Amino acid sequence: MPRDQTDLAGNRSKFPSTAWSLIRDAMDPNSPTAAASMERLAKSYWPPVYAYLRHRWGLSNEDAKDLTQEFFAALCEKRFLTRLSPEGGKFRSYVMTAMDNYVRMRHRRENRLKRGGAARRVSLDPVGRGIDVAVETSSEDVFVQEWTRTLLAEAVKEMEREYLRKGKHTSFLLLQHRDLTPGGGESLSYQILAERFKLSVGEVKTLLHRARLDLRRRLLRKVRDTVSTDSDAREELRDLFGKG
Repeated sequence: MPRDQTDLAGNRSKFPSTAWSLIRDAMDPNSPTAAASMERLAKSYWPPVYAYLRHRWGLSNEDAKDLTQEFFAALCEKRFLTRLSPEGGKFRSYVMTAMDNYVRMRHRRENRLKRGGAARRVSLDPVGRGIDVAVETSSEDVFVQEWTRTLLAEAVKEMEREYLRKGKHTSFLLLQHRDLTPGGGESLSYQILAERFKLSVGEVKTLLHRARLDLRRRLLRKVRDTVSTDSDAREELRDLFGKG
């Protein structure tokens, strides 16, 4: 039987009420929303998969794009996701392992075809190059950095749409200016923001605090679908964003 645990809102719930919900739906061939869930996963993971392939396997821009598309098609068609379980660890770790296995499998297949006179083979030796990052950066770090950027961009975009719709755009703009714009941060004091948006310093602090909490909740929800437990989600959020 599923064990009881406290969810992210502090309520008692049956495990897993929300754990891996997106992944579970994507790997369920009987789910009417499986294709949509797979599309959402692909949308989130496309940038880090592409960056990982370029950095670890030294692929060109076009080869990396092609292999990224093939990888997600294989995830769906070959039902690689059916091998997953929450006990298996982080979804991003599984994706990196699955990518390496897929690249090696593809390389072996193309070697066989090449011996039979088939088309050009792409060289797929792991070299740790091919994308503009620091030399000491590992391929896993590249993957995590790109996924972190993707998660943040998705959460910020959702937040902006909702705040605009609800007439809370000032709160979003304060967050954007203070926390999300390169060169902002401490150079934009609360007093400067108060004058710019015709608010009191107290109002700026309150609106920023609420917006930051909201962004954290959105990021936590996104991370929660890729790990096993709520505590894992909080740990993953700390790893990715330094938030706990």
